[in-house]
Amino acid sequence: MLSQRIRELKPAATLEINAKRLELIDQGREIINFGVGEPDFDTPEFVRRAAQDAIDHGWTRYTPVPGVAALREAVASQVSKTRGVGVDASEVIITNGAKHALAQALLARVDRGDEVLIPSPYWVSYPEMVRVCEGQPVAVPTSAADRYKVTPSTLEPFVSPRTVGLILNSPNNPTGAVYQRDELDALLAFAEENDLWVLSDEIYEDFVYDGVFASAWTEESRRSTMLVSGVSKSYAMTGWRIGWLVAEPGFVKQLTRLQSHTSSNATSVSQAAALAALSEDGRSFCHSMLDRFRHRRSRTVELLGAIDGVVVEPPQGAFYVFCDVTGVLERPGAPSTSQELCLAALDRAGVALVPGEAFGVERALRLSYACSTANIEKGIEALRRYFDELS
Repeated sequence: MLSQRIRELKPAATLEINAKRLELIDQGREIINFGVGEPDFDTPEFVRRAAQDAIDHGWTRYTPVPGVAALREAVASQVSKTRGVGVDASEVIITNGAKHALAQALLARVDRGDEVLIPSPYWVSYPEMVRVCEGQPVAVPTSAADRYKVTPSTLEPFVSPRTVGLILNSPNNPTGAVYQRDELDALLAFAEENDLWVLSDEIYEDFVYDGVFASAWTEESRRSTMLVSGVSKSYAMTGWRIGWLVAEPGFVKQLTRLQSHTSSNATSVSQAAALAALSEDGRSFCHSMLDRFRHRRSRTVELLGAIDGVVVEPPQGAFYVFCDVTGVLERPGAPSTSQELCLAALDRAGVALVPGEAFGVERALRLSYACSTANIEKGIEALRRYFDELS
């Protein structure tokens, strides 16, 4: 017999589409994958070499549960530089990817019946993580009109005596929204006024195209804010599974206690690779990748914006475009939901997309431009032809 928390866990809304995509590939169909949430670049050679050196020198045993000292210090140094707030290694725990950090933070913060505010559209795992902790996720709707951002006034109606925390994600998956410094400061002040902790997922911190990155980790908020990031996106290291959480030392100590009973340390070889990534060579790689993504973003927005019935809010960050497809779904020959539309587009156009339902929003879809410009142009043209057939 499975536990109730597992029985109630919802499967990812992308599973049906991904299964169909793999089926079509097995049949010999060419599928352009706009659903993937990872850079299409190889992990830098100097990072791979560092991992090999670690293996060759026997660095394959247990490490301290919160991570090797050198990596914790490197993360603390990077966060200090990028946030302008001094961070000590005692405020850092290394985890098995950013997702692991998020899940552990919620396990440490959420009790049965606690409510957690989550701006919608949201990354697919946030609500389910809260439910696993026996908490109640509370979706706070946003729209293209407000650039998919929440404000204190939009959060206020959703606060109850059971509300304990707020999850923020900037740059955002799936919308590409990026909060500015003044917007974040207002949200942090709201959280303090309502005695809420803030869990800030900043995994896309290096993918900002308009303006500059702003963090929820500030001198004023550091006692109630947990910052999560990692190497997956910035250094094309999704499979290496290294993330981290930055918080006040007492909380990190308690997370270390939790992690000691679950995963123990993050993979030793991956920690060596991450340490190499957090170098000047790593920053150069990241800047080069950002330039490529900036061009792809412009081309993607241009092509999607030219399709009748598709409304595009140009993303400020990350590497996704979130589209309103109400105009397409209202056509006589169209499917009735964006989930069905994405399944049909996969079959008819050979294009894999993620429906808005996966992110808590109907009549929308997410497209990742983490692929070549040639595939972007080819895939969106195929999508346009399919949508035109629905008229």
